[in-house]
Amino acid sequence: MSTQSQVLAAQAAQMAAGSYAGNAVASAANAISQQQNFIIQSFRGQIYISNQLDVEDTPVYDTTTTTAGSTLNTQNSQWFTNVEGASGKTFAQTNMSQNGKLDAPEAFSVYGVRLHFSENILFADLITLLNSWAFEFWLGKKEYQRANIRHFSSGMGIAGYTTNTATQFLTNGFPGRGSMNMLAIKLVIANQMSFFAQLSGSTGQVFSSSGTGLIFLCELVGLYARGVQ
Repeated sequence: MSTQSQVLAAQAAQMAAGSYAGNAVASAANAISQQQNFIIQSFRGQIYISNQLDVEDTPVYDTTTTTAGSTLNTQNSQWFTNVEGASGKTFAQTNMSQNGKLDAPEAFSVYGVRLHFSENILFADLITLLNSWAFEFWLGKKEYQRANIRHFSSGMGIAGYTTNTATQFLTNGFPGRGSMNMLAIKLVIANQMSFFAQLSGSTGQVFSSSGTGLIFLCELVGLYARGVQ
């Protein structure tokens, strides 16, 4: 190959590399733009402020406990309203620190609602629970979700088998991310907006004194916007 041909080949290679790099940068920029737009639209384009809020795909959750022999009712079944220091809850039970609202300037875009009860719940108590109660999710003074507990499949829990016939594993739906309850229309918990969830439909349920009671987790799946620190 002549010297001139070598120079032309090198120039062509450089141009091709430059074109590839340019396309790669453009594609990366487009992907970032799409992700930013997705985040903005997730918060209705009004709450999210670039460089001021850190958005993560992590849940907001809370847990209620009903001991064996005690009575469950609407008042003591509420989630997200008893989370402050006096509640004694750890991160295993909740990741909130204020009753009924997120810390300022936080916001949350809800894409799914999951309900999960402790897997060792007494079967008779569970059947009464499922047949007696509906779940409600409230934003401000309006309920945005209301359905039988079964509707809010958790997509989590113990999966497997045992040869011990005395052992039972009871979950709300099949354990798997694809089977969790998701919303077709997202709900946005705006900065300092009040919210809570509760059970309704029955005046009360007395749990068997010979059972295990009920540990009940409510998890909101979606995007969590928190202040940049």
